[in-house]
Amino acid sequence: MPIKDRNTYIEFMDTKKFPPNKERDKNYFDYLTKKYKNITFGIVITTDDNALNFVRRHKNSYLFKKAKVFFEGVNNLSLYNKFDKNSYAGVFEKKEPLLQLKFAKKIIPNLKTVYVLSDTSVSGNKTIKQYRNAFQNIKNIKFIYINESHLDKIIDKLKNYDKNSVLMGLTISSIKKNKDVLSTYLVEQLISKVYKNPILVHNSVWALGDSNVVGGVCNDATNQAELNMKKLSEYLNGIPMKDIGFKLNNVSRLFINIKNIRKFGVDENNLKVDHLPIKFVNKPTSLYELYKWQIWSIIFTFILIVLFLIVLFLIVLAKKNRELKLYSKKIKDINKGLKEKVKKAVEENTKNLEILQQQSKLAAMGEMIGMIAHQWRQPLNALALNIQFLPEMLSDECDKKVIEKLEKFSKDNMQTIKFMSHTIDDFRNFFKKDKEKVEFDVTEEINKVLDIQNPQLKDHNIELIKNLKPIKVKGFKNEFKQVILSLISNAKDAIVKQNKKGIIKISNYELNDEVVVIIEDNGGGIDENIIDKIFEPYFTTKETQGTGLGLYMSNEIIKRMGGKIEVKNTEQGVKFIIRLKK
Repeated sequence: MPIKDRNTYIEFMDTKKFPPNKERDKNYFDYLTKKYKNITFGIVITTDDNALNFVRRHKNSYLFKKAKVFFEGVNNLSLYNKFDKNSYAGVFEKKEPLLQLKFAKKIIPNLKTVYVLSDTSVSGNKTIKQYRNAFQNIKNIKFIYINESHLDKIIDKLKNYDKNSVLMGLTISSIKKNKDVLSTYLVEQLISKVYKNPILVHNSVWALGDSNVVGGVCNDATNQAELNMKKLSEYLNGIPMKDIGFKLNNVSRLFINIKNIRKFGVDENNLKVDHLPIKFVNKPTSLYELYKWQIWSIIFTFILIVLFLIVLFLIVLAKKNRELKLYSKKIKDINKGLKEKVKKAVEENTKNLEILQQQSKLAAMGEMIGMIAHQWRQPLNALALNIQFLPEMLSDECDKKVIEKLEKFSKDNMQTIKFMSHTIDDFRNFFKKDKEKVEFDVTEEINKVLDIQNPQLKDHNIELIKNLKPIKVKGFKNEFKQVILSLISNAKDAIVKQNKKGIIKISNYELNDEVVVIIEDNGGGIDENIIDKIFEPYFTTKETQGTGLGLYMSNEIIKRMGGKIEVKNTEQGVKFIIRLKK
Protein backbone atom coordinates (compact mmCIF):
# COMPACT_ATOMS: atom_id res chain seq x y z
CA MET A 1 0.00 0.00 0.00
CA PRO A 2 1.45 3.46 -0.87
CA ILE A 3 2.79 5.58 2.02
CA LYS A 4 0.20 8.28 1.49
CA ASP A 5 -2.53 5.75 2.27
CA ARG A 6 -0.95 4.92 5.64
CA ASN A 7 -1.08 6.81 8.93
CA THR A 8 2.09 8.84 9.30
CA TYR A 9 3.45 10.30 12.54
CA ILE A 10 6.47 12.61 12.95
CA GLU A 11 8.44 13.13 16.16
CA PHE A 12 11.42 15.47 16.64
CA MET A 13 14.18 14.59 19.09
CA ASP A 14 15.98 17.86 19.85
CA THR A 15 19.22 16.13 20.83
CA LYS A 16 21.24 19.21 19.82
CA LYS A 17 19.66 21.27 22.52
CA PHE A 18 19.06 18.37 24.90
CA PRO A 19 21.87 15.78 24.55
CA PRO A 20 20.59 12.24 25.35
CA ASN A 21 21.11 10.65 28.76
CA LYS A 22 19.33 7.86 30.71
CA GLU A 23 16.82 10.14 32.34
CA ARG A 24 15.86 11.99 29.13
CA ASP A 25 15.75 8.67 27.25
CA LYS A 26 13.31 7.20 29.84
CA ASN A 27 11.15 10.34 29.93
CA TYR A 28 10.95 10.53 26.14
CA PHE A 29 10.06 6.83 25.82
CA ASP A 30 7.35 7.21 28.49
CA TYR A 31 5.99 10.18 26.59
CA LEU A 32 5.80 8.21 23.32
CA THR A 33 4.27 5.17 25.07
CA LYS A 34 1.48 7.23 26.48
CA LYS A 35 0.96 9.14 23.22
CA TYR A 36 0.83 6.01 21.06
CA LYS A 37 -0.57 3.43 23.60
CA ASN A 38 -3.07 2.03 21.11
CA ILE A 39 -0.71 2.05 18.12
CA THR A 40 1.88 -0.47 16.96
CA PHE A 41 4.31 0.95 14.34
CA GLY A 42 5.04 -1.10 11.23
CA ILE A 43 7.68 1.21 9.72
CA VAL A 44 10.05 3.62 11.49
CA ILE A 45 12.25 6.11 9.58
CA THR A 46 15.21 7.69 11.45
CA THR A 47 17.37 10.55 10.15
CA ASP A 48 20.44 10.55 12.43
CA ASP A 49 22.48 8.49 14.88
CA ASN A 50 20.56 9.60 17.98
CA ALA A 51 17.19 8.67 16.54
CA LEU A 52 18.46 5.29 15.35
CA ASN A 53 20.07 4.53 18.70
CA PHE A 54 16.81 5.41 20.52
CA VAL A 55 14.86 2.95 18.37
CA ARG A 56 17.55 0.27 18.82
CA ARG A 57 17.44 0.63 22.61
CA HIS A 58 13.66 0.18 22.64
CA LYS A 59 13.33 -2.26 19.72
CA ASN A 60 11.80 -4.94 21.93
CA SER A 61 9.08 -2.59 23.26
CA TYR A 62 5.55 -2.96 21.91
CA LEU A 63 6.03 0.37 20.03
CA PHE A 64 8.89 -0.82 17.76
CA LYS A 65 8.89 -4.65 18.12
CA LYS A 66 7.18 -5.31 14.79
CA ALA A 67 8.62 -2.21 13.00
CA LYS A 68 10.96 -2.32 10.00
CA VAL A 69 13.59 0.41 10.48
CA PHE A 70 14.76 2.54 7.51
CA PHE A 71 17.63 4.89 8.47
CA GLU A 72 19.72 7.71 6.95
CA GLY A 73 22.26 10.26 8.22
CA VAL A 74 24.02 7.59 10.30
CA ASN A 75 27.75 8.03 10.90
CA ASN A 76 28.34 4.83 12.94
CA LEU A 77 29.71 2.64 10.13
CA SER A 78 30.42 -0.22 12.56
CA LEU A 79 26.71 -1.05 12.41
CA TYR A 80 27.10 -2.09 8.79
CA ASN A 81 28.08 -5.65 9.83
CA LYS A 82 25.98 -5.77 13.02
CA PHE A 83 22.49 -4.95 11.80
CA ASP A 84 19.85 -7.64 11.34
CA LYS A 85 19.02 -7.20 7.67
CA ASN A 86 15.53 -8.58 8.30
CA SER A 87 14.76 -5.52 10.46
CA TYR A 88 17.08 -2.73 9.21
CA ALA A 89 17.74 -1.08 5.83
CA GLY A 90 19.00 2.35 4.85
CA VAL A 91 21.84 4.68 3.93
CA PHE A 92 25.02 5.18 5.94
CA GLU A 93 26.52 8.68 5.92
CA LYS A 94 30.05 7.70 4.96
CA LYS A 95 32.47 10.63 5.02
CA GLU A 96 35.16 11.20 2.38
CA PRO A 97 38.06 12.91 4.24
CA LEU A 98 40.68 12.22 1.53
CA LEU A 99 38.46 13.59 -1.25
CA GLN A 100 37.77 16.59 0.98
CA LEU A 101 41.54 17.11 1.30
CA LYS A 102 41.93 16.96 -2.52
CA PHE A 103 39.26 19.64 -2.82
CA ALA A 104 41.09 21.77 -0.23
CA LYS A 105 44.37 21.53 -2.19
CA LYS A 106 42.64 22.75 -5.34
CA ILE A 107 41.52 25.86 -3.44
CA ILE A 108 44.83 26.43 -1.55
CA PRO A 109 47.62 24.89 -3.70
CA ASN A 110 50.27 25.71 -1.07
CA LEU A 111 48.25 24.13 1.74
CA LYS A 112 50.20 23.87 5.02
CA THR A 113 47.57 23.49 7.76
CA VAL A 114 44.08 21.96 8.04
CA TYR A 115 41.82 22.84 10.96
CA VAL A 116 39.25 20.06 11.60
CA LEU A 117 36.26 21.32 13.59
CA SER A 118 33.46 19.29 15.21
CA ASP A 119 31.07 19.66 18.10
CA THR A 120 30.97 17.11 20.97
CA SER A 121 27.76 15.40 19.89
CA VAL A 122 27.72 11.62 19.25
CA SER A 123 27.82 12.21 15.50
CA GLY A 124 30.50 14.88 15.92
CA ASN A 125 32.79 12.63 17.99
CA LYS A 126 32.42 9.71 15.55
CA THR A 127 33.02 11.95 12.53
CA ILE A 128 36.18 13.62 13.89
CA LYS A 129 37.50 10.13 14.72
CA GLN A 130 36.96 9.10 11.07
CA TYR A 131 38.94 12.18 9.91
CA ARG A 132 41.80 11.43 12.35
CA ASN A 133 42.09 7.89 11.02
CA ALA A 134 41.99 9.07 7.40
CA PHE A 135 44.72 11.74 7.85
CA GLN A 136 47.06 9.85 10.21
CA ASN A 137 49.54 8.85 7.48
CA ILE A 138 49.76 12.31 5.78
CA LYS A 139 53.05 13.97 6.81
CA ASN A 140 53.40 17.18 4.77
CA ILE A 141 50.32 18.89 6.21
CA LYS A 142 49.66 19.87 9.82
CA PHE A 143 46.22 18.82 11.13
CA ILE A 144 44.75 20.68 14.10
CA TYR A 145 41.62 19.05 15.58
CA ILE A 146 39.13 21.28 17.41
CA ASN A 147 36.54 19.14 19.20
CA GLU A 148 34.49 21.79 21.05
CA SER A 149 30.85 22.77 21.59
CA HIS A 150 31.45 26.33 22.85
CA LEU A 151 31.88 29.02 20.19
CA ASP A 152 34.20 31.21 22.29
CA LYS A 153 36.70 28.36 22.70
CA ILE A 154 36.60 27.59 18.97
CA ILE A 155 37.18 31.24 18.00
CA ASP A 156 40.01 31.53 20.52
CA LYS A 157 41.82 28.61 18.83
CA LEU A 158 41.36 30.15 15.38
CA LYS A 159 42.54 33.69 16.14
CA ASN A 160 46.13 33.21 14.98
CA TYR A 161 45.38 30.90 12.06
CA ASP A 162 47.91 29.92 9.37
CA LYS A 163 47.39 31.93 6.16
CA ASN A 164 47.97 28.78 4.06
CA SER A 165 45.15 26.82 5.64
CA VAL A 166 41.53 25.69 5.32
CA LEU A 167 38.95 24.89 7.95
CA MET A 168 36.93 21.63 7.63
CA GLY A 169 33.67 22.00 9.47
CA LEU A 170 32.23 18.59 10.30
CA THR A 171 29.28 18.34 12.66
CA ILE A 172 28.67 21.87 13.98
CA SER A 173 24.94 21.84 14.71
CA SER A 174 25.34 21.58 18.52
CA ILE A 175 27.66 24.55 19.09
CA LYS A 176 26.59 26.94 21.83
CA LYS A 177 27.21 30.53 22.80
CA ASN A 178 26.62 30.87 26.51
CA LYS A 179 23.72 28.39 26.97
CA ASP A 180 22.06 28.94 23.58
CA VAL A 181 22.52 26.44 20.74
CA LEU A 182 23.32 28.35 17.53
CA SER A 183 22.12 27.51 14.07
CA THR A 184 24.66 26.08 11.61
CA TYR A 185 24.39 29.19 9.43
CA LEU A 186 25.03 31.52 12.37
CA VAL A 187 28.04 29.47 13.50
CA GLU A 188 29.52 29.67 9.98
CA GLN A 189 28.98 33.47 9.86
CA LEU A 190 30.49 34.11 13.32
CA ILE A 191 33.54 31.92 12.63
CA SER A 192 34.03 33.69 9.25
CA LYS A 193 34.47 37.02 11.06
CA VAL A 194 37.64 35.65 12.69
CA TYR A 195 38.81 32.98 10.26
CA LYS A 196 39.13 34.69 6.84
CA ASN A 197 40.26 31.59 4.83
CA PRO A 198 37.99 29.10 3.02
CA ILE A 199 35.71 26.89 5.14
CA LEU A 200 34.80 23.38 3.87
CA VAL A 201 31.82 21.36 5.14
CA HIS A 202 30.69 17.75 4.60
CA ASN A 203 26.98 18.34 4.83
CA SER A 204 24.77 20.03 2.21
CA VAL A 205 25.99 23.59 1.76
CA TRP A 206 23.36 26.25 1.41
CA ALA A 207 25.46 28.74 3.36
CA LEU A 208 24.66 32.42 3.25
CA GLY A 209 26.79 34.71 1.12
CA ASP A 210 28.35 36.54 4.07
CA SER A 211 30.25 33.46 5.31
CA ASN A 212 33.45 31.85 4.00
CA VAL A 213 31.90 28.43 3.34
CA VAL A 214 33.02 27.55 -0.20
CA GLY A 215 31.56 24.01 -0.37
CA GLY A 216 32.89 20.54 0.17
CA VAL A 217 32.51 16.81 -0.41
CA CYS A 218 29.13 16.41 1.25
CA ASN A 219 26.62 13.73 2.21
CA ASP A 220 23.61 15.38 0.72
CA ALA A 221 20.62 14.99 3.08
CA THR A 222 18.22 15.27 0.15
CA ASN A 223 20.11 12.61 -1.76
CA GLN A 224 20.16 10.31 1.29
CA ALA A 225 16.43 10.80 1.78
CA GLU A 226 15.77 9.93 -1.85
CA LEU A 227 17.90 6.77 -1.61
CA ASN A 228 16.22 5.77 1.64
CA MET A 229 12.76 6.31 0.17
CA LYS A 230 13.68 4.06 -2.75
CA LYS A 231 14.52 1.28 -0.27
CA LEU A 232 11.22 1.86 1.55
CA SER A 233 9.38 1.76 -1.79
CA GLU A 234 11.06 -1.56 -2.60
CA TYR A 235 9.86 -2.98 0.71
CA LEU A 236 6.32 -1.76 0.16
CA ASN A 237 6.39 -3.33 -3.28
CA GLY A 238 7.08 -6.72 -1.77
CA ILE A 239 10.82 -7.06 -1.83
CA PRO A 240 12.03 -8.80 1.36
CA MET A 241 13.98 -6.66 3.85
CA LYS A 242 17.06 -8.89 3.71
CA ASP A 243 17.35 -8.21 -0.04
CA ILE A 244 17.12 -4.41 0.31
CA GLY A 245 20.23 -3.98 2.50
CA PHE A 246 22.40 -0.93 3.19
CA LYS A 247 23.83 1.84 1.01
CA LEU A 248 27.41 2.82 2.00
CA ASN A 249 29.37 4.07 -1.06
CA ASN A 250 28.79 6.69 -3.76
CA VAL A 251 26.45 8.80 -1.67
CA SER A 252 28.61 12.00 -1.66
CA ARG A 253 28.63 14.97 -4.03
CA LEU A 254 30.97 17.94 -4.47
CA PHE A 255 29.05 21.06 -3.53
CA ILE A 256 30.50 24.42 -4.63
CA ASN A 257 29.17 27.71 -3.26
CA ILE A 258 29.82 29.93 -6.29
CA LYS A 259 29.31 33.28 -4.55
CA ASN A 260 31.79 32.44 -1.81
CA ILE A 261 34.43 30.59 -3.85
CA ARG A 262 34.86 33.65 -6.08
CA LYS A 263 35.78 35.80 -3.07
CA PHE A 264 39.06 33.86 -2.95
CA GLY A 265 39.80 34.31 -6.66
CA VAL A 266 39.10 30.66 -7.49
CA ASP A 267 37.39 29.56 -10.73
CA GLU A 268 34.60 27.14 -9.85
CA ASN A 269 35.05 25.32 -13.18
CA ASN A 270 38.53 24.03 -12.23
CA LEU A 271 37.55 22.15 -9.05
CA LYS A 272 36.66 18.66 -10.33
CA VAL A 273 37.50 15.94 -7.73
CA ASP A 274 37.72 12.35 -9.00
CA HIS A 275 34.33 10.76 -9.84
CA LEU A 276 32.23 13.08 -7.68
CA PRO A 277 29.29 14.78 -9.34
CA ILE A 278 29.32 18.57 -8.84
CA LYS A 279 26.39 20.61 -7.61
CA PHE A 280 26.65 24.40 -7.76
CA VAL A 281 24.75 26.39 -5.17
CA ASN A 282 24.21 30.12 -4.59
CA LYS A 283 24.58 30.87 -8.28
CA PRO A 284 24.47 34.58 -9.19
CA THR A 285 21.12 35.45 -10.74
CA SER A 286 22.21 38.60 -12.62
CA LEU A 287 25.13 39.91 -14.62
CA TYR A 288 26.14 41.97 -11.59
CA GLU A 289 26.09 38.95 -9.29
CA LEU A 290 27.98 36.86 -11.85
CA TYR A 291 30.80 39.36 -12.03
CA LYS A 292 30.30 41.26 -8.77
CA TRP A 293 33.87 40.88 -7.53
CA GLN A 294 35.35 41.73 -10.92
CA ILE A 295 33.07 44.76 -11.24
CA TRP A 296 33.90 46.00 -7.76
CA SER A 297 37.60 45.39 -8.39
CA ILE A 298 37.43 47.49 -11.56
CA ILE A 299 35.41 50.22 -9.81
CA PHE A 300 37.78 50.26 -6.83
CA THR A 301 40.82 50.36 -9.14
CA PHE A 302 39.22 53.16 -11.16
CA ILE A 303 38.45 55.13 -7.98
CA LEU A 304 42.04 54.69 -6.79
CA ILE A 305 43.37 55.87 -10.17
CA VAL A 306 41.00 58.88 -10.15
CA LEU A 307 41.97 59.74 -6.57
CA PHE A 308 45.64 59.39 -7.46
CA LEU A 309 45.21 61.65 -10.50
CA ILE A 310 43.26 64.19 -8.41
CA VAL A 311 45.95 64.20 -5.71
CA LEU A 312 48.66 64.44 -8.38
CA PHE A 313 46.77 67.28 -10.08
CA LEU A 314 46.36 69.11 -6.75
CA ILE A 315 50.07 68.66 -5.98
CA VAL A 316 51.07 69.98 -9.44
CA LEU A 317 48.50 72.78 -9.14
CA ALA A 318 49.82 73.76 -5.71
CA LYS A 319 53.39 73.70 -7.03
CA LYS A 320 52.46 75.80 -10.07
CA ASN A 321 50.49 78.16 -7.84
CA ARG A 322 53.56 78.64 -5.62
CA GLU A 323 55.72 79.20 -8.70
CA LEU A 324 53.13 81.65 -10.08
CA LYS A 325 53.12 83.57 -6.81
CA LEU A 326 56.93 83.72 -6.87
CA TYR A 327 56.91 84.85 -10.50
CA SER A 328 54.18 87.38 -9.72
CA LYS A 329 56.23 88.74 -6.81
CA LYS A 330 59.34 88.88 -9.00
CA ILE A 331 57.39 90.71 -11.72
CA LYS A 332 55.99 93.15 -9.14
CA ASP A 333 59.49 93.72 -7.78
CA ILE A 334 60.83 94.19 -11.32
CA ASN A 335 57.99 96.58 -12.19
CA LYS A 336 58.56 98.48 -8.96
CA GLY A 337 62.28 98.67 -9.70
CA LEU A 338 61.58 99.76 -13.28
CA LYS A 339 59.16 102.42 -12.10
CA GLU A 340 61.72 103.72 -9.63
CA LYS A 341 64.42 103.65 -12.31
CA VAL A 342 62.13 105.36 -14.82
CA LYS A 343 61.15 107.97 -12.24
CA LYS A 344 64.77 108.49 -11.30
CA ALA A 345 65.80 108.65 -14.95
CA VAL A 346 63.04 111.17 -15.71
CA GLU A 347 64.09 113.25 -12.72
CA GLU A 348 67.75 112.93 -13.73
CA ASN A 349 66.98 113.84 -17.34
CA THR A 350 64.84 116.77 -16.23
CA LYS A 351 67.59 117.89 -13.88
CA ASN A 352 70.23 117.49 -16.61
CA LEU A 353 68.00 119.34 -19.05
CA GLU A 354 67.57 122.22 -16.60
CA ILE A 355 71.30 122.26 -15.96
CA LEU A 356 72.02 122.20 -19.69
CA GLN A 357 69.52 125.00 -20.21
CA GLN A 358 71.16 126.99 -17.41
CA GLN A 359 74.61 126.32 -18.86
CA SER A 360 73.32 127.22 -22.31
CA LYS A 361 72.02 130.50 -20.92
CA LEU A 362 75.40 131.24 -19.37
CA ALA A 363 77.19 130.32 -22.60
CA ALA A 364 74.79 132.47 -24.60
CA MET A 365 75.34 135.31 -22.15
CA GLY A 366 79.10 134.93 -22.60
CA GLU A 367 78.72 135.04 -26.39
CA MET A 368 76.44 138.08 -26.13
CA ILE A 369 78.89 139.91 -23.88
CA GLY A 370 81.69 138.95 -26.31
CA MET A 371 79.78 140.54 -29.19
CA ILE A 372 79.08 143.66 -27.09
CA ALA A 373 82.77 143.84 -26.19
CA HIS A 374 83.67 143.56 -29.89
CA GLN A 375 81.22 146.32 -30.79
CA TRP A 376 82.34 148.59 -27.93
CA ARG A 377 86.06 148.03 -28.41
CA GLN A 378 86.59 150.34 -31.47
CA PRO A 379 84.41 153.24 -30.26
CA LEU A 380 86.22 153.12 -26.91
CA ASN A 381 89.60 153.14 -28.70
CA ALA A 382 88.50 156.09 -30.85
CA LEU A 383 87.21 157.91 -27.78
CA ALA A 384 90.54 157.26 -26.00
CA LEU A 385 92.54 158.67 -28.95
CA ASN A 386 90.36 161.75 -29.13
CA ILE A 387 90.72 162.43 -25.41
CA GLN A 388 94.47 161.91 -25.58
CA PHE A 389 94.74 164.50 -28.44
CA LEU A 390 92.78 167.16 -26.58
CA PRO A 391 95.82 168.74 -24.80
CA GLU A 392 97.83 168.71 -28.02
CA MET A 393 95.12 170.56 -29.89
CA LEU A 394 95.70 173.65 -27.72
CA SER A 395 98.24 176.23 -28.85
CA ASP A 396 101.24 177.16 -26.84
CA GLU A 397 99.65 180.45 -26.11
CA CYS A 398 96.88 178.91 -24.05
CA ASP A 399 96.78 179.41 -20.38
CA LYS A 400 98.96 176.94 -18.55
CA LYS A 401 96.19 176.23 -16.04
CA VAL A 402 93.78 175.37 -18.81
CA ILE A 403 96.30 172.97 -20.30
CA GLU A 404 96.84 171.32 -16.90
CA LYS A 405 93.08 170.92 -16.44
CA LEU A 406 92.75 169.36 -19.88
CA GLU A 407 95.63 166.98 -19.20
CA LYS A 408 94.01 165.96 -15.88
CA PHE A 409 90.64 165.58 -17.65
CA SER A 410 92.30 163.42 -20.34
CA LYS A 411 94.09 161.31 -17.73
CA ASP A 412 90.89 160.72 -15.66
CA ASN A 413 88.83 159.81 -18.70
CA MET A 414 91.48 157.40 -19.92
CA GLN A 415 91.29 155.65 -16.54
CA THR A 416 87.53 155.35 -16.96
CA ILE A 417 87.87 154.00 -20.50
CA LYS A 418 90.48 151.47 -19.33
CA PHE A 419 88.13 150.37 -16.50
CA MET A 420 85.27 149.93 -18.94
CA SER A 421 87.46 147.90 -21.30
CA HIS A 422 88.76 145.79 -18.44
CA THR A 423 85.22 145.24 -17.13
CA ILE A 424 84.00 144.08 -20.53
CA ASP A 425 86.88 141.59 -20.68
CA ASP A 426 85.98 140.35 -17.19
CA PHE A 427 82.38 139.78 -18.17
CA ARG A 428 83.38 138.05 -21.38
CA ASN A 429 85.83 135.70 -19.62
CA PHE A 430 83.51 135.16 -16.65
CA PHE A 431 81.03 133.00 -18.55
CA LYS A 432 83.57 130.90 -20.42
CA LYS A 433 83.51 127.23 -19.27
CA ASP A 434 86.88 125.75 -18.43
CA LYS A 435 87.74 122.44 -20.09
CA GLU A 436 90.81 121.59 -18.03
CA LYS A 437 92.05 122.34 -14.55
CA VAL A 438 94.58 125.18 -14.30
CA GLU A 439 96.43 126.71 -11.40
CA PHE A 440 95.04 130.09 -10.34
CA ASP A 441 95.12 132.54 -7.44
CA VAL A 442 91.96 132.25 -5.36
CA THR A 443 92.17 135.86 -4.11
CA GLU A 444 92.70 137.25 -7.60
CA GLU A 445 89.60 135.52 -8.98
CA ILE A 446 87.51 136.49 -5.96
CA ASN A 447 88.48 140.14 -6.50
CA LYS A 448 87.36 139.93 -10.13
CA VAL A 449 83.93 138.81 -8.96
CA LEU A 450 83.80 141.53 -6.30
CA ASP A 451 84.71 144.18 -8.92
CA ILE A 452 81.57 143.17 -10.81
CA GLN A 453 79.38 142.89 -7.71
CA ASN A 454 80.60 146.02 -5.90
CA PRO A 455 78.29 148.52 -7.64
CA GLN A 456 75.20 146.48 -6.65
CA LEU A 457 76.42 146.01 -3.11
CA LYS A 458 76.93 149.74 -2.70
CA ASP A 459 73.51 150.47 -4.18
CA HIS A 460 71.94 148.33 -1.41
CA ASN A 461 74.07 149.77 1.35
CA ILE A 462 75.98 146.53 1.89
CA GLU A 463 79.45 146.75 3.37
CA LEU A 464 82.02 144.35 2.01
CA ILE A 465 84.74 143.25 4.44
CA LYS A 466 87.66 141.35 2.91
CA ASN A 467 90.41 139.42 4.59
CA LEU A 468 92.15 137.77 1.64
CA LYS A 469 95.68 136.68 0.92
CA PRO A 470 97.20 135.19 -2.24
CA ILE A 471 96.72 131.41 -2.28
CA LYS A 472 96.95 129.23 -5.37
CA VAL A 473 94.93 126.10 -6.15
CA LYS A 474 94.38 123.91 -9.21
CA GLY A 475 90.89 123.77 -10.67
CA PHE A 476 88.37 125.41 -13.00
CA LYS A 477 88.99 129.12 -12.71
CA ASN A 478 85.90 130.56 -14.41
CA GLU A 479 83.55 128.03 -12.80
CA PHE A 480 85.05 128.84 -9.38
CA LYS A 481 84.16 132.52 -10.04
CA GLN A 482 80.58 131.47 -10.81
CA VAL A 483 80.43 129.75 -7.39
CA ILE A 484 81.65 132.95 -5.65
CA LEU A 485 79.21 135.03 -7.69
CA SER A 486 76.32 132.72 -6.71
CA LEU A 487 77.18 132.85 -2.98
CA ILE A 488 77.64 136.67 -3.00
CA SER A 489 74.35 137.11 -4.88
CA ASN A 490 72.51 134.86 -2.39
CA ALA A 491 73.98 136.83 0.54
CA LYS A 492 72.94 140.13 -1.11
CA ASP A 493 69.35 138.85 -1.74
CA ALA A 494 69.02 137.64 1.88
CA ILE A 495 70.20 141.02 3.22
CA VAL A 496 67.92 143.01 0.90
CA LYS A 497 64.99 140.88 2.09
CA GLN A 498 65.81 141.81 5.70
CA ASN A 499 65.85 145.55 4.78
CA LYS A 500 68.74 146.45 7.05
CA LYS A 501 72.38 147.53 7.01
CA GLY A 502 74.17 144.67 5.37
CA ILE A 503 77.60 143.17 5.89
CA ILE A 504 79.29 140.52 3.77
CA LYS A 505 82.59 139.14 5.01
CA ILE A 506 84.87 137.16 2.74
CA SER A 507 88.15 135.60 3.86
CA ASN A 508 90.53 132.78 3.05
CA TYR A 509 93.31 130.81 4.71
CA GLU A 510 95.34 127.63 4.43
CA LEU A 511 94.82 124.65 6.75
CA ASN A 512 97.16 121.68 6.32
CA ASP A 513 96.63 120.59 2.67
CA GLU A 514 93.40 122.56 2.23
CA VAL A 515 92.49 126.07 1.08
CA VAL A 516 89.45 127.42 2.94
CA VAL A 517 87.24 130.25 1.62
CA ILE A 518 84.54 131.65 3.96
CA ILE A 519 81.65 133.89 2.87
CA GLU A 520 79.51 135.11 5.79
CA ASP A 521 76.54 137.51 5.91
CA ASN A 522 74.06 138.94 8.37
CA GLY A 523 70.99 138.13 6.25
CA GLY A 524 69.09 136.21 8.95
CA GLY A 525 70.22 132.62 8.28
CA ILE A 526 68.37 129.56 6.91
CA ASP A 527 65.57 127.58 8.61
CA GLU A 528 67.16 124.55 10.34
CA ASN A 529 64.37 122.32 8.96
CA ILE A 530 65.51 122.92 5.37
CA ILE A 531 69.23 123.77 5.70
CA ASP A 532 70.17 120.16 4.73
CA LYS A 533 68.24 120.46 1.45
CA ILE A 534 69.65 123.68 -0.04
CA PHE A 535 72.16 121.85 -2.28
CA GLU A 536 69.40 119.64 -3.81
CA PRO A 537 68.32 120.51 -7.39
CA TYR A 538 65.20 122.69 -7.77
CA PHE A 539 65.10 123.48 -4.06
CA THR A 540 64.78 127.23 -3.51
CA THR A 541 63.78 129.63 -0.73
CA LYS A 542 63.21 132.55 -3.15
CA GLU A 543 59.66 131.55 -4.02
CA THR A 544 58.97 132.82 -7.58
CA GLN A 545 62.44 134.30 -8.22
CA GLY A 546 64.69 131.22 -7.93
CA THR A 547 65.24 128.10 -10.03
CA GLY A 548 66.83 126.02 -7.28
CA LEU A 549 69.92 125.33 -9.43
CA GLY A 550 72.42 127.98 -8.20
CA LEU A 551 73.61 126.25 -5.03
CA TYR A 552 73.22 122.80 -6.61
CA MET A 553 75.53 123.76 -9.50
CA SER A 554 77.93 125.46 -7.09
CA ASN A 555 78.14 122.26 -5.05
CA GLU A 556 78.69 120.16 -8.21
CA ILE A 557 81.50 122.52 -9.42
CA ILE A 558 83.36 122.37 -6.08
CA LYS A 559 82.99 118.56 -6.01
CA ARG A 560 84.47 118.39 -9.54
CA MET A 561 87.42 120.34 -8.21
CA GLY A 562 87.86 117.72 -5.43
CA GLY A 563 86.45 119.92 -2.65
CA LYS A 564 83.22 120.46 -0.76
CA ILE A 565 80.89 123.24 0.47
CA GLU A 566 79.53 123.42 4.01
CA VAL A 567 76.82 125.71 5.37
CA LYS A 568 76.20 126.83 8.95
CA ASN A 569 73.86 129.30 10.61
CA THR A 570 75.47 132.07 12.68
CA GLU A 571 73.93 134.48 15.19
CA GLN A 572 73.30 137.11 12.45
CA GLY A 573 73.02 135.09 9.27
CA VAL A 574 74.70 132.23 7.43
CA LYS A 575 78.27 131.10 6.72
CA PHE A 576 79.37 129.15 3.61
CA ILE A 577 82.71 127.34 3.89
CA ILE A 578 84.45 126.19 0.70
CA ARG A 579 87.24 123.61 1.17
CA LEU A 580 89.58 122.98 -1.78
CA LYS A 581 92.58 120.71 -2.14
CA LYS A 582 95.86 122.52 -2.83
